[in-house]
Amino acid sequence: MKKLILLAFICSVGFAKAQEFQLTDKYNVTHQRSIGQEEEDTWALDVIVAENPINSLATLVITDFGLLDEIRISVLEQPGLEDVTEIVKISIDYNTCCASTEEFYYLVTNDDFIALPSVKNEYGYDPISDIHYIFPNQRLGKEGTILRAALQYTETYTVKDIKVLRSIAWNDDDFDTEDAITAINY
Repeated sequence: MKKLILLAFICSVGFAKAQEFQLTDKYNVTHQRSIGQEEEDTWALDVIVAENPINSLATLVITDFGLLDEIRISVLEQPGLEDVTEIVKISIDYNTCCASTEEFYYLVTNDDFIALPSVKNEYGYDPISDIHYIFPNQRLGKEGTILRAALQYTETYTVKDIKVLRSIAWNDDDFDTEDAITAINY
């Protein structure tokens, strides 16, 4: 019985350390402008630091602005990566015949924003699986490592299985440019 209580305590401490992204108003979307041909409906949006509007985090290109449903900016504070103060996640939801979400992740250091390759999830019906980054201080995170993983869900939307697609050991470095990773559920 004492072993079970000790095990429960250790698990609760591990989960108490776990964090999730929280919506924030520390960053804003601004300078919305059309780019390209008029009939293309392609727009550029700047993401800025609210306290210092000159400090731009990113410029995002929305290829079909008419299908844009929502933009959410959230932050993961103290992600457990050396010299990274927070992670900014920008989620862009599109509403077409099937829903899709594009996520952009930025590691914030004292003097820079470092972009991870974006992730795009498309859902035909209920989400069966999708792709996310998992950081060290999150549930299922690994110390000093950024995981890009495909999560599979049960019918009640609890995580059923995780498949690590890429494991990035963090050493305060830039990432190679690569295309977005897409998960499609139909």
